[in-house]
Amino acid sequence: MTHKHTLASRTTLAVALALLTTLSALGADLTAYTEEWPPYNYSEGGEIKGIATEVFRTACAIAKLDCEIHMVPWARAYKTASRTPNTVVYTTARKPSREQEFIWVGPILPRTTWVYVRPDLENDIHGFSDLAQHQVGVVRDEAAAQDLVAAGVPQSALVLQSSNADVLRMLVSKSVDAMVDTEISMQWNLRQTSLAPSAVFKRMKLSDEGAYYFALNLDSDPTLATKLQSAVNTLRRDGKIDAIARRYGAAHKNK
Repeated sequence: MTHKHTLASRTTLAVALALLTTLSALGADLTAYTEEWPPYNYSEGGEIKGIATEVFRTACAIAKLDCEIHMVPWARAYKTASRTPNTVVYTTARKPSREQEFIWVGPILPRTTWVYVRPDLENDIHGFSDLAQHQVGVVRDEAAAQDLVAAGVPQSALVLQSSNADVLRMLVSKSVDAMVDTEISMQWNLRQTSLAPSAVFKRMKLSDEGAYYFALNLDSDPTLATKLQSAVNTLRRDGKIDAIARRYGAAHKNK
Protein backbone atom coordinates (compact mmCIF):
# COMPACT_ATOMS: atom_id res chain seq x y z
CA MET A 1 0.00 0.00 0.00
CA THR A 2 1.38 3.42 -0.96
CA HIS A 3 1.87 6.27 1.48
CA LYS A 4 -0.92 8.11 -0.34
CA HIS A 5 -3.35 5.22 0.16
CA THR A 6 -2.32 4.82 3.79
CA LEU A 7 -2.97 8.52 4.42
CA ALA A 8 -6.35 8.28 2.72
CA SER A 9 -7.29 5.28 4.84
CA ARG A 10 -6.31 7.06 8.02
CA THR A 11 -8.29 10.11 6.96
CA THR A 12 -11.34 7.96 6.25
CA LEU A 13 -11.01 6.26 9.64
CA ALA A 14 -10.68 9.59 11.41
CA VAL A 15 -13.80 10.91 9.67
CA ALA A 16 -15.72 7.76 10.56
CA LEU A 17 -14.69 8.00 14.22
CA ALA A 18 -15.63 11.68 14.32
CA LEU A 19 -19.02 10.86 12.81
CA LEU A 20 -19.65 8.12 15.37
CA THR A 21 -18.71 10.50 18.18
CA THR A 22 -21.04 13.14 16.80
CA LEU A 23 -23.91 10.68 16.45
CA SER A 24 -23.32 9.47 20.01
CA ALA A 25 -23.38 13.03 21.29
CA LEU A 26 -26.63 13.62 19.43
CA GLY A 27 -28.32 10.66 21.13
CA ALA A 28 -31.38 11.15 23.30
CA ASP A 29 -30.87 12.23 26.90
CA LEU A 30 -33.62 9.86 27.99
CA THR A 31 -35.15 6.90 26.15
CA ALA A 32 -38.65 5.82 27.16
CA TYR A 33 -40.32 2.46 26.66
CA THR A 34 -44.07 2.04 26.86
CA GLU A 35 -46.84 -0.37 25.92
CA GLU A 36 -50.19 -0.35 24.14
CA TRP A 37 -52.50 0.68 26.97
CA PRO A 38 -54.92 3.35 25.78
CA PRO A 39 -55.68 6.02 26.68
CA TYR A 40 -52.51 6.25 28.80
CA ASN A 41 -50.13 5.23 26.01
CA TYR A 42 -50.87 3.83 22.56
CA SER A 43 -49.88 4.08 18.90
CA GLU A 44 -52.06 5.54 16.17
CA GLY A 45 -51.10 6.38 12.62
CA GLY A 46 -47.46 5.65 13.37
CA GLU A 47 -47.41 8.08 16.31
CA ILE A 48 -47.22 7.26 20.01
CA LYS A 49 -49.98 9.09 21.86
CA GLY A 50 -51.89 9.01 25.16
CA ILE A 51 -52.26 10.89 28.43
CA ALA A 52 -48.96 9.77 29.96
CA THR A 53 -47.16 10.16 26.63
CA GLU A 54 -48.25 13.79 26.33
CA VAL A 55 -47.24 14.46 29.93
CA PHE A 56 -43.84 12.88 29.25
CA ARG A 57 -43.20 14.84 26.06
CA THR A 58 -44.34 18.12 27.64
CA ALA A 59 -42.20 17.51 30.73
CA CYS A 60 -39.16 16.74 28.54
CA ALA A 61 -39.71 20.00 26.66
CA ILE A 62 -39.92 22.00 29.89
CA ALA A 63 -36.81 20.26 31.24
CA LYS A 64 -34.99 20.82 27.93
CA LEU A 65 -34.29 17.12 27.60
CA ASP A 66 -34.02 15.27 24.30
CA CYS A 67 -36.36 12.31 24.82
CA GLU A 68 -37.42 9.49 22.53
CA ILE A 69 -40.15 6.87 22.97
CA HIS A 70 -40.40 3.25 21.82
CA MET A 71 -43.57 1.15 21.81
CA VAL A 72 -42.96 -2.47 22.85
CA PRO A 73 -44.79 -5.17 24.87
CA TRP A 74 -44.96 -4.33 28.58
CA ALA A 75 -42.68 -7.14 29.78
CA ARG A 76 -39.93 -5.99 27.39
CA ALA A 77 -40.42 -2.33 28.31
CA TYR A 78 -40.15 -3.09 32.00
CA LYS A 79 -37.10 -5.34 31.59
CA THR A 80 -35.27 -2.88 29.33
CA ALA A 81 -35.77 0.05 31.70
CA SER A 82 -34.72 -2.03 34.70
CA ARG A 83 -31.41 -2.95 33.01
CA THR A 84 -30.43 0.10 30.94
CA PRO A 85 -29.20 3.46 32.31
CA ASN A 86 -30.97 6.64 31.17
CA THR A 87 -34.14 4.78 30.26
CA VAL A 88 -37.67 5.10 31.60
CA VAL A 89 -40.76 2.87 31.51
CA TYR A 90 -44.32 4.16 31.76
CA THR A 91 -47.18 4.13 32.71
CA THR A 92 -45.83 2.35 35.83
CA ALA A 93 -47.64 1.63 39.08
CA ARG A 94 -45.51 2.60 42.08
CA LYS A 95 -45.89 -0.14 44.67
CA PRO A 96 -43.89 -1.08 47.79
CA SER A 97 -42.66 -4.25 46.05
CA ARG A 98 -41.15 -2.11 43.28
CA GLU A 99 -39.88 0.78 45.38
CA GLN A 100 -36.20 -0.17 45.20
CA GLU A 101 -36.27 -1.07 41.50
CA PHE A 102 -36.47 2.42 39.96
CA ILE A 103 -36.09 6.15 40.44
CA TRP A 104 -39.69 7.35 40.58
CA VAL A 105 -40.83 10.55 38.87
CA GLY A 106 -44.40 11.67 39.50
CA PRO A 107 -47.08 11.02 40.38
CA ILE A 108 -48.65 11.63 37.00
CA LEU A 109 -52.04 9.94 37.49
CA PRO A 110 -53.98 8.23 40.31
CA ARG A 111 -54.37 4.46 40.29
CA THR A 112 -57.51 2.47 41.00
CA THR A 113 -57.96 -0.92 39.37
CA TRP A 114 -61.08 -3.05 39.12
CA VAL A 115 -61.92 -6.65 38.39
CA TYR A 116 -64.24 -6.98 35.38
CA VAL A 117 -66.04 -10.25 34.71
CA ARG A 118 -68.10 -11.70 31.91
CA PRO A 119 -71.77 -10.67 32.33
CA ASP A 120 -72.88 -14.31 32.32
CA LEU A 121 -70.69 -14.90 35.40
CA GLU A 122 -71.98 -11.90 37.35
CA ASN A 123 -73.81 -14.14 39.82
CA ASP A 124 -70.97 -16.67 40.10
CA ILE A 125 -68.09 -14.37 41.03
CA HIS A 126 -68.54 -12.30 44.18
CA GLY A 127 -65.07 -12.21 45.71
CA PHE A 128 -61.44 -13.09 45.17
CA SER A 129 -61.96 -16.62 46.47
CA ASP A 130 -64.39 -17.17 43.60
CA LEU A 131 -61.79 -15.93 41.11
CA ALA A 132 -59.53 -18.78 42.17
CA GLN A 133 -61.92 -21.13 40.37
CA HIS A 134 -61.82 -19.15 37.12
CA GLN A 135 -59.31 -17.89 34.57
CA VAL A 136 -58.22 -14.27 34.92
CA GLY A 137 -56.50 -12.50 32.03
CA VAL A 138 -53.61 -10.21 32.99
CA VAL A 139 -50.77 -8.44 31.20
CA ARG A 140 -47.44 -10.18 31.72
CA ASP A 141 -45.32 -8.53 34.49
CA GLU A 142 -48.04 -5.97 35.24
CA ALA A 143 -48.70 -4.85 38.83
CA ALA A 144 -52.25 -6.23 38.65
CA ALA A 145 -50.88 -9.77 38.63
CA GLN A 146 -49.10 -9.10 41.94
CA ASP A 147 -52.27 -7.56 43.37
CA LEU A 148 -54.36 -10.57 42.42
CA VAL A 149 -51.93 -13.03 43.98
CA ALA A 150 -51.79 -10.88 47.12
CA ALA A 151 -55.61 -11.02 47.23
CA GLY A 152 -55.52 -14.81 47.24
CA VAL A 153 -55.91 -15.63 43.54
CA PRO A 154 -53.46 -18.44 42.68
CA GLN A 155 -50.85 -17.94 39.96
CA SER A 156 -52.35 -20.95 38.17
CA ALA A 157 -55.58 -18.98 37.59
CA LEU A 158 -53.77 -16.20 35.71
CA VAL A 159 -53.64 -16.18 31.91
CA LEU A 160 -50.76 -13.97 30.72
CA GLN A 161 -51.07 -11.77 27.63
CA SER A 162 -49.07 -8.93 26.05
CA SER A 163 -51.62 -6.11 26.34
CA ASN A 164 -54.94 -5.11 27.90
CA ALA A 165 -56.51 -5.13 24.45
CA ASP A 166 -55.55 -8.80 24.06
CA VAL A 167 -57.04 -9.59 27.46
CA LEU A 168 -60.28 -7.77 26.63
CA ARG A 169 -60.62 -9.72 23.39
CA MET A 170 -60.21 -12.94 25.37
CA LEU A 171 -62.84 -11.84 27.88
CA VAL A 172 -65.36 -10.96 25.19
CA SER A 173 -64.71 -14.25 23.36
CA LYS A 174 -65.09 -16.13 26.69
CA SER A 175 -61.51 -17.40 26.58
CA VAL A 176 -61.04 -15.96 30.09
CA ASP A 177 -63.60 -15.21 32.78
CA ALA A 178 -62.26 -11.97 34.26
CA MET A 179 -59.68 -9.24 33.79
CA VAL A 180 -58.25 -6.20 35.56
CA ASP A 181 -58.27 -2.63 34.27
CA THR A 182 -58.89 0.96 35.30
CA GLU A 183 -62.24 2.58 34.57
CA ILE A 184 -60.58 5.05 32.20
CA SER A 185 -58.91 2.34 30.14
CA MET A 186 -61.93 0.03 30.07
CA GLN A 187 -64.28 2.80 28.94
CA TRP A 188 -61.83 3.83 26.23
CA ASN A 189 -61.34 0.29 24.92
CA LEU A 190 -65.07 -0.44 24.88
CA ARG A 191 -65.64 2.69 22.78
CA GLN A 192 -62.77 1.92 20.42
CA THR A 193 -64.00 -1.63 19.82
CA SER A 194 -67.65 -0.53 19.53
CA LEU A 195 -68.64 -2.72 22.46
CA ALA A 196 -71.52 -1.76 24.74
CA PRO A 197 -70.74 -1.08 28.41
CA SER A 198 -72.82 -4.20 29.18
CA ALA A 199 -70.15 -6.33 27.46
CA VAL A 200 -68.34 -6.45 30.81
CA PHE A 201 -69.43 -6.29 34.44
CA LYS A 202 -67.42 -4.30 37.00
CA ARG A 203 -67.40 -6.74 39.90
CA MET A 204 -65.05 -5.36 42.60
CA LYS A 205 -62.16 -3.06 43.34
CA LEU A 206 -58.76 -4.71 43.22
CA SER A 207 -56.43 -1.92 44.37
CA ASP A 208 -56.13 1.81 44.87
CA GLU A 209 -52.58 1.52 46.19
CA GLY A 210 -50.09 4.12 45.00
CA ALA A 211 -50.28 6.01 41.72
CA TYR A 212 -48.83 5.95 38.22
CA TYR A 213 -45.31 7.26 37.64
CA PHE A 214 -42.44 7.44 35.17
CA ALA A 215 -39.92 4.81 36.37
CA LEU A 216 -36.26 5.54 35.60
CA ASN A 217 -33.43 3.04 35.67
CA LEU A 218 -31.51 3.22 38.97
CA ASP A 219 -28.19 3.90 37.22
CA SER A 220 -29.54 6.84 35.24
CA ASP A 221 -27.90 10.27 35.44
CA PRO A 222 -29.55 11.69 38.60
CA THR A 223 -29.92 15.12 36.96
CA LEU A 224 -32.36 13.58 34.48
CA ALA A 225 -34.73 12.54 37.28
CA THR A 226 -34.36 15.90 39.01
CA LYS A 227 -35.14 17.86 35.85
CA LEU A 228 -38.04 15.60 34.87
CA GLN A 229 -39.55 15.71 38.37
CA SER A 230 -39.35 19.51 38.44
CA ALA A 231 -41.13 19.66 35.08
CA VAL A 232 -43.87 17.25 36.22
CA ASN A 233 -44.35 19.34 39.37
CA THR A 234 -44.80 22.43 37.19
CA LEU A 235 -47.35 20.69 34.98
CA ARG A 236 -49.35 19.50 37.97
CA ARG A 237 -49.23 22.90 39.71
CA ASP A 238 -50.40 24.67 36.55
CA GLY A 239 -53.26 22.21 36.00
CA LYS A 240 -51.81 21.03 32.70
CA ILE A 241 -51.84 17.32 33.54
CA ASP A 242 -55.58 17.55 34.12
CA ALA A 243 -55.93 19.54 30.89
CA ILE A 244 -54.16 16.77 28.98
CA ALA A 245 -56.34 14.11 30.63
CA ARG A 246 -59.46 16.13 29.77
CA ARG A 247 -58.70 15.80 26.07
CA TYR A 248 -59.05 12.04 26.53
CA GLY A 249 -62.27 12.34 28.51
CA ALA A 250 -60.50 11.38 31.73
CA ALA A 251 -60.15 14.60 33.73
CA HIS A 252 -63.03 13.81 36.07
CA LYS A 253 -61.21 10.60 37.07
CA ASN A 254 -57.94 12.34 37.91
CA LYS A 255 -59.03 14.69 40.71
